[in-house]
Amino acid sequence: MINNSLKLFFSQYSPPARGVYLVSKALNLDLTLVDVNILSKAYLIPELVSINPQHTIPTLQDGSFVVWDSHAIAGYLVGMYGKDDMLYPKDPKKRATIDQRLHFDTENLFPKVVEAIYPILFRGKTAVPSNLRESIKRSYGFLEKFLKKKVWLAGNDLTIADLCCVSSIKKCKQLPYYQEANQRGLDMLGSKIQERLVETYVRNLTIKND
Repeated sequence: MINNSLKLFFSQYSPPARGVYLVSKALNLDLTLVDVNILSKAYLIPELVSINPQHTIPTLQDGSFVVWDSHAIAGYLVGMYGKDDMLYPKDPKKRATIDQRLHFDTENLFPKVVEAIYPILFRGKTAVPSNLRESIKRSYGFLEKFLKKKVWLAGNDLTIADLCCVSSIKKCKQLPYYQEANQRGLDMLGSKIQERLVETYVRNLTIKND
């Protein structure tokens, strides 16, 4: 489904942005992607700054309507453009379960991933502290419990909870649009982390030998 009014400010390095892209693919929507290099200090492009006072990625512009936060965008896309509500059911109990998983991602998973990766990308760190590794491990342990009795995170059907949570990535790999919408960005992020680790190692070695 082509909708020329849908513009997504996007970065392959952003897991939340890739989650929104996965949702758009599940809905068969063609978005106009505005690629924003969030690893550069120049990522605050005027077009983004003018519509989002928080300057966050992803941001969706649908005509004159603007919304940011990946989970809010995902719910909006399903409600506005979905042929049905399967990805984000209107049933109060089903929706509450999905919302709980999304809040778990917001409050537990994503902040810890950022806390682990950000110092490597921007502060020259070379390792993730052991206490943070254990904390991440515990969070992923909860996800295993969510999936223990269900096929997907919030039940037996694919929902925006699965597409937005990087945690259910193994199952999402089965989706026909997964490679295009997520794997490329995941590989790019991994390569960038490796690149920064090597840069830090070489810099520290040079300082040591001077």
